Amino acid sequence: MILYQLENGYRYNSDTLFLYDFISKNRLSGNVLDAGCGCGILGLLLKNDFKNIALTGLDIQAINTQITKFNAKQNNLDVTTICANFNEFKSEIKFDIVVSNPPFYSDDIPKSQNEHINLSRYSQSLDLRDMLRSVNAIIKPKGSFYFCYDARRICEVMQGLCEFKFNLTKLRFVHAKANSASKLALFEAKKSSKSKCEILPSLVMFDGENYGKEASEIFAKSNTKSEIYKC
Repeated sequence: MILYQLENGYRYNSDTLFLYDFISKNRLSGNVLDAGCGCGILGLLLKNDFKNIALTGLDIQAINTQITKFNAKQNNLDVTTICANFNEFKSEIKFDIVVSNPPFYSDDIPKSQNEHINLSRYSQSLDLRDMLRSVNAIIKPKGSFYFCYDARRICEVMQGLCEFKFNLTKLRFVHAKANSASKLALFEAKKSSKSKCEILPSLVMFDGENYGKEASEIFAKSNTKSEIYKC
């Protein structure tokens, strides 16, 4: 899949590809919202695998929804785009599935001078509780919410999920190396569900200096190629 991105803006990384792989192992159908869609990568990869889903991409930055529509056209995929602040988003329909690689960098990490990058990375752009509140308002009962977040903030995530009536049903940690602490976690949560949580085997990115077997397979499965989007 060819994905156009801004040359000097936020650019997708392996987090989104690992999240895509995590989600795509499930059977998707119905109305799917990609919240904070960026260039559209997560939703479009899922749409490419599951042609029957009705995909909507939402982002607070108009340039991102513009690029998402462009990328959908380049890859012969259908998407509806909405430029809106997710905290204020109201929807007449309830979504079956919401997916998101939200901004979760904390404020103690030095910021870029590039506002496009800052809005896409830092949690002040979309607070965790605000995100969960918004998802809760637009998702169907038993609907699924897939997202990634800083693994070191898992206590906050668990508290937020409980507060907004979500039950964590799948959890997977990502490690840079086998002996390193995890900094990324992948979550599947279902609204008003009583299912037990499945803790999946960890994903380890590197085997020595090279990508590990599973990480390499995910990159090959995603098969993305980045090009520069010229406004």
